[in-house]
Amino acid sequence: MGREISNMANASRDIEVIAGIEASGHDMIGKQLNGIDITDDIETVIEKADCIVDFTNPAATIKNLGKIKAYKKPYVTGTTGFSREELKSIDMLAKSLPVFLAPNMSVGVNHLYDLVNSSASILGNYDIEVIETHHRAKKDAPSGTAKAIAKIIEQARPDAEFIYGREGMVGPRKDNEICINSIRGGDIVGEHRVLFFGKGEFIELRHYATSRSCFAAGALEAVRFVMKKGPGLYSMSDMLTKK
Repeated sequence: MGREISNMANASRDIEVIAGIEASGHDMIGKQLNGIDITDDIETVIEKADCIVDFTNPAATIKNLGKIKAYKKPYVTGTTGFSREELKSIDMLAKSLPVFLAPNMSVGVNHLYDLVNSSASILGNYDIEVIETHHRAKKDAPSGTAKAIAKIIEQARPDAEFIYGREGMVGPRKDNEICINSIRGGDIVGEHRVLFFGKGEFIELRHYATSRSCFAAGALEAVRFVMKKGPGLYSMSDMLTKK
């Protein structure tokens, strides 16, 4: 994602990447990417920055937010896999600075959320299954996007009971059962499918990311959006509806 964002920023007229941050010990530390110096300490470059864009891991995101809290610089993160406690920490930190949090920066995926919401509400007696597929190196499962889809379904169906995969003699499907299936393999960027099964028919909503450029484009739009905001926690929904 760092490379994608750097490449896209270089092609833009209004955003310049001034530095890259990597984990201590990474082989890029002390080197350059697209002419940008790579360091392992965000505090050495934060003064020069107007906004931070973060695609790392939950622990690193929380750590970096803690480090830059005093600078009150806008923070955009597409990191996934946060625990409830970590999300509470982000919410608290957002009282001091603008934080843009999105498990998926794709505009298309965020339109998928709207389609899932309307479908889950209208097709009240349909069985629902969620299938997400990602590259073999992805560490968290289900994906942050699948969790967001589950939350949307739960709002439309408060009695939903989520399970993760099936094995053994599980018996007939329960009326309120919704299964989330995670597939990992190869170099697939990301695919999310939401299936609604009725009697004699089914509907499938599907989003497939063919490259990480869609996430990079969304991240840069998030930068443009959050730069105009005060302290608070913002989402793709806020950006797309210009709240």
